[in-house]
Amino acid sequence: MVDHEIWKSIVLQEFELPNGMVASSRIMRAATWMSQAEEQGRCGNTILETYSKIRAGVVVTGFQYVMQEGQAIRRMISNSKPADVAGLKRLAAAIHSSGALAAAQLVHCGSKSQPRLTGKDVAFGPSDMEEPQHKGEAVQVKAMTVDHVEKVTQAYADAAKRAVEAGFDLIEIHGAHHYGLWQFFDPTYNKRPVNDPYTGSTIEGRSKAMVDAVRAVKNAVDTPIQVKVDSSSKTVRPEEVGALTKKLAEAGAYCVIFSGPNAIQNPKDAGEAYFLDDAMAIRPTAYDSGLLFGLAGGIRSPETVVKLLTGNGDSEAAFDVIQLSRPLISEPALLHRWTEEAKTGRQEPARCISCNRCFGAGFKGKVRCVQFEG
Repeated sequence: MVDHEIWKSIVLQEFELPNGMVASSRIMRAATWMSQAEEQGRCGNTILETYSKIRAGVVVTGFQYVMQEGQAIRRMISNSKPADVAGLKRLAAAIHSSGALAAAQLVHCGSKSQPRLTGKDVAFGPSDMEEPQHKGEAVQVKAMTVDHVEKVTQAYADAAKRAVEAGFDLIEIHGAHHYGLWQFFDPTYNKRPVNDPYTGSTIEGRSKAMVDAVRAVKNAVDTPIQVKVDSSSKTVRPEEVGALTKKLAEAGAYCVIFSGPNAIQNPKDAGEAYFLDDAMAIRPTAYDSGLLFGLAGGIRSPETVVKLLTGNGDSEAAFDVIQLSRPLISEPALLHRWTEEAKTGRQEPARCISCNRCFGAGFKGKVRCVQFEG
């Protein structure tokens, strides 16, 4: 149980962005694929209704593909062409209707893209490879040329312009979950030679695609930029991510959100805040960069939220923002419930049991809490 005054002063503390805009709390709704976009990635009434119910200081949309060739899954949101702006305006307005600031998460899914959705013969990523699929098949991945990578970089900038035109308050660049920009950073995917500017042989080369995307967006729009990154992987150490985050700060990001390649673990097995240890190994490298830090992954109780935001008494260990996903699928107004319960002295954890059936429902219709909604 968290004292009401502590809850108000810590969790509900106003969060000011670099452009002077203010979020009503330090809780962000993490970007989540909701399987609710319509044909060609349009934002229709179903997705608008879903986002209008979410309560958070900042609501980050499910990933928006910046080029159709970068689409990984059906019913993703499109931010790849001028015609998308009308629907994105409605989406931003739906988020604002709840009192939240609206963030657009931008992505090119790289080798995770699906040719059956994109109309291409292959997927495009850092290197030639085969990308395994769930049913034992494989997608052929063709290495992007330098010119192709530069076109993707420009696509991020163009998508950011459309997002700002649509009324979004900040941009989140997706550099996690083994999608395109992370693939350039991760040697598992990046086998580009030493003489390539995006070489997989050096931190500089591995970082370039993500850093260039941040810089391109920064030059295109006067809007705060945050980046979601994996805190580690099988072939990437947290200390290397620390070097990356410092470069992201230099390129113009104001905040980095730490996640991981397996973002839908069960906190009962992995513990709450299951990326915390890696995130704490990353932070010292970039601590003096001026970056703000956020954390996602398995956060389920109000006590854990407060501990993370305060560092449990250690200011150097404190996070600036917390991102929640599955709990806000189950309870879009969870933050309101926690706030009301703090007044009574009977706060209860999120009801989400991390069964992940919400995402299974997405392949049959739309992402929703099957456990409690039936």
